[in-house]
Amino acid sequence: MAEPPRLDLLVCVGPSPTSERLIRETHRMAAAEASTWSAATVEVTNAPPLAARDREQLESHLRLVESLGGEVHRLHGAAVPEVLLAHARAHGVTRIVAGKPTHGRWRDRLGGSLLDTLIRGSGSIEVHVLAPLATAPALAIAHQRDTRRGWRAYALAIGGVAIVTGLGLATFDALSLADLTMLYLIAIAAGSLFGRGPSLVAASLSVAAYDFCFVAPRFTFAVSGVRQLLTFFVMFGCGIAISTLTVRLRRQERNAIVRERRTAALLAFTREVGSALTEPDVAAVTARHLEDAFDIAAAVLVPHATEGLVAAAGLGALAEREVAVARWAFDHQEVAGHETATLADARALCVPILDGDRALGVLALQGQPTVTFDRDARHFIDAIARQAALALAHVRLVAEAKEAALRATTEELRSSLLSAVSHDLRTPLAVITGAATTLRDREAELDPAARGELLASIVDDARRLERVLGNLLQLTRVETGFRPTCELVPAEEVVGAALTRLESAIGEWRVDLDVAPDLALWIDPVLFEQVLINLVENALKHGGAPLAIAARRSGDRVELDVADRGPGLPPDATRLFDKFVRASTATAPGVGLGLAVVRAIVTAHGGEVAALANPGGGALFRVTLPVRSA
Repeated sequence: MAEPPRLDLLVCVGPSPTSERLIRETHRMAAAEASTWSAATVEVTNAPPLAARDREQLESHLRLVESLGGEVHRLHGAAVPEVLLAHARAHGVTRIVAGKPTHGRWRDRLGGSLLDTLIRGSGSIEVHVLAPLATAPALAIAHQRDTRRGWRAYALAIGGVAIVTGLGLATFDALSLADLTMLYLIAIAAGSLFGRGPSLVAASLSVAAYDFCFVAPRFTFAVSGVRQLLTFFVMFGCGIAISTLTVRLRRQERNAIVRERRTAALLAFTREVGSALTEPDVAAVTARHLEDAFDIAAAVLVPHATEGLVAAAGLGALAEREVAVARWAFDHQEVAGHETATLADARALCVPILDGDRALGVLALQGQPTVTFDRDARHFIDAIARQAALALAHVRLVAEAKEAALRATTEELRSSLLSAVSHDLRTPLAVITGAATTLRDREAELDPAARGELLASIVDDARRLERVLGNLLQLTRVETGFRPTCELVPAEEVVGAALTRLESAIGEWRVDLDVAPDLALWIDPVLFEQVLINLVENALKHGGAPLAIAARRSGDRVELDVADRGPGLPPDATRLFDKFVRASTATAPGVGLGLAVVRAIVTAHGGEVAALANPGGGALFRVTLPVRSA
């Protein structure tokens, strides 16, 4: 098991104003001795919570510790010295720095001296005591008063005692003193619901009212016996015990509710930001959850190539000073702005979003100058920043992975193309080169028929080369994200243009046309003409005469068929639309890109293409397109 990190100096921090001096002195001592240091504050479990002013002062001290490079530890326990010493021993602390108390000795005799207990139990750990500069400080711990309740709580406590007293006076003849005692205990218990102060007031008034109104001699404060004094002490002691337990339970309940809400909010944020797919989505989720948690304006700033830090989501443009604070937080990878040691007068609190040793952005929380962030809130913001960093890093990794996959696919396609078309490019080039060379070197020896044959070979192979390059160009354009420029074109016009370009290849083949004269296609005419050319060429290479071309409307779709009466389709006909797949490699030349180009262009038009068996024998290729209007 790994040992905990060693911390040489430990300073006790609390809400006292002199804690700032303790922190700075400890920092100077650690710097002079080249040792590490940290600060600890102890929250006593059976003590009332800090007043708002004291808590704000304590958080300010803890932020000072962090700004000076110290580590903060928030401890909990029933006894301050024991908690501090246990923490010091667990972390290898060699010296504890505490403030010297200046209160009267009577407080130490009644409640025990915290500093004396700390010194006696320190053992080999040194205790360095610093005297205050001005007013006497208490030992820097979370030992606080509850001043949260207002005059209404005291009024309700007094009213409860008055009601019980009135009820007792009205029913005095029917009730015993024991019954009256129980009624007053109920009033004391009710007063404890409003805090320690109202409970003590209720207990004091209950004892006084019970003695004055009901204990003989009545309507005097005289006490006739020891038994009555015991009753008074029991009533007062019950009031203290009940109020202490009630205050503790209410504090624990409040802390549990706050923790539950923060945990639920963090869980909801983690779940939602985990499903974000883009950087703006991550920024929007982060800003919304921060605004919901603190009811202030929030933004996520990310770096831009030319504009510096820009708001990806959240509030609009920041003021020039807030932008400077955000830039500082981004560049130095440290928290800056409101309630920090850096540019503390700024209205925005800027928290960097860090992924390892690089900053991905900045969280900017901007509210009124009176808005404060306690330590729990800062922990919540830090947790949000860490989750946002993970989400942003994930989004960027996914984008980089997609880009890498695209590059790998492109390289693979390039290699496949080079290997697959090398023969189909080299063969026509060799024929063209050989025929042209023969015409150049032996023109005088060749008769007109031989020259015509060589020229025809040059033309045919040049056209073959043109078709291969055209298919490569069209496939590359479509697969790299090219979008067709569509317009309404008569179907007869597209079919006629394709047949005209293939007139020499068709030769003596019979072509049967069945194209509706009023049928218009929503297509890119240049691209879609290539679809028909490739389908007709495929039928000429692998099919048999006659060739049939039909175009008709079927509901909200347009169907265009190219059919032949050849040997039909192979068993795995669906593979015909893959790259470099040919139906009859032995008898027909080609690289196997024609039908792949057909599918790519038709898909870009929002349509589908299928290879079917022709009812009369042979193969039928059906292109289905949606009906569109201009």
